[in-house]
Formats: sequence, C-alpha cells, structure tokens
Amino acid sequence: MRPLFLAAAACLAPLAPLAPLAAAAAATSPLPSLPLVREHFEALESLRSLSADFRQAVRLDGSQTIRRTSGHLEFRSPGLLRLETVSPEAQTTVIDGSSLWVYRPSTNQVVRTPLLAWRKSQPLAGSLLDVSRYAELLKSCRARIVSVGKPGPDGYRRFFLELVPKADSSGAFTLTLRLSTRDFFPAEAELRSGGVTIRSRLLNIKYNPPLPAGRFRFVPPPGADVFDASGSRR
Repeated sequence: MRPLFLAAAACLAPLAPLAPLAAAAAATSPLPSLPLVREHFEALESLRSLSADFRQAVRLDGSQTIRRTSGHLEFRSPGLLRLETVSPEAQTTVIDGSSLWVYRPSTNQVVRTPLLAWRKSQPLAGSLLDVSRYAELLKSCRARIVSVGKPGPDGYRRFFLELVPKADSSGAFTLTLRLSTRDFFPAEAELRSGGVTIRSRLLNIKYNPPLPAGRFRFVPPPGADVFDASGSRR
C-alpha cells in the first residue's frame, strides 16, 4: 500500500504565516473551534516547502501484524514531493509534477505512473500529500472536534479533529487529526479506510527550508528496469 503522510508535532519554530495566530492562542489558551482550524489550514496555502522525518504504522482489520515504515520526506509547492524510505527497506518516491516515480534499489526497478491517473485512483492520497491543501479537506468533509484536552505545561491544548466525506462513495474514510492550539498543524493522524488503519507522524519538521528543484526530478539509475504503471516495460 502506498503511504499517506501527514504532518505532526511542530518541534521547531512555527510556520511564519501561522506565528501571529499561534501567539494569540498562547495568550488566551482558547478552546479550539472549526473556524480557528479553518483559519490556520488556509494559512498553510502559503507554505512554500517542508521537510521532516516520518514514521508510519499500517494494520489490517482483524490482523495483529503491523507494518512499520520510516524515512524522510521533502515537500515543495505546488505539489512536488520526495520520500526516502529507509525502513524496512530503502525506497525512493518522487512526484515531479507530471509523474509519480517509485524506485526500489533492492530490485533495481522503477515504476512510473502518470500523476493525473494516480490522483484519479488515489484522490485522498493526493490531498493528504499536499500539505498546502488541507483547507480543501474541510470543504469536502464533515468535520467535528471530538476531544479537547486541558492546557499542558506549555499552555497549549491538544485536541482531535475528525473528518468524514460529505458524499457517500466507495472511497469512504474516517480521518482523525491530532492538533495543538500552538499552531493547529496536525501532530499525528489516523486514517481508517477499507479495513485498513494507517497511523502517521512527522518529526523534526522544518518549515520553508531551501529545497533545490533538482530534488524533485527523478532520473532512473543506470541499468534499472523501468515499468509503466500498466506493467509494460519501457
């Protein structure tokens, strides 16, 4: 299953456009509300880039087996992504604006999927991987705040936001985001869809780091077998 990554604890300085809002939250320690969440998610539209380490756990309903992955991701607006998975095995995934590339060094094989075709087959994944488009989830989903904690030692509250699609479809899901009034950026996420539960977390987040455009171009290594998503060899 192709991973879905969501952002987590803001361990470093808050995203610049969010800083004034976060400062206000600290001063008043407010109860979170959907308008506040929407305001901060809309501020993410100005996010230029992001880098972070990721951890993810995937479990099928009825199974005790958990598949864990970890690595590093880099995001650059608009919609460019690079994932370097290091565990349980090395894998590179790149979204370059027109194609999705997946490279497995262990087999020296590359699979290329046209980006439009991938987004049609994985509409939710496309929305979640582009962290500057979280506000769109609030438009397409029914949202409710399901749990609010007391202010912690840092003065901020942790809470959970639940999202489910407004329209019934075969792609039904429940997405639960863990947020903080520090910056309203998802600290952790749990996605339940089709009998699968995916828990994701980002660590060591850096907002708007300088990321060269070349990081989001993929050139198959020499001698690698390159396949289209249909399975045909190029």
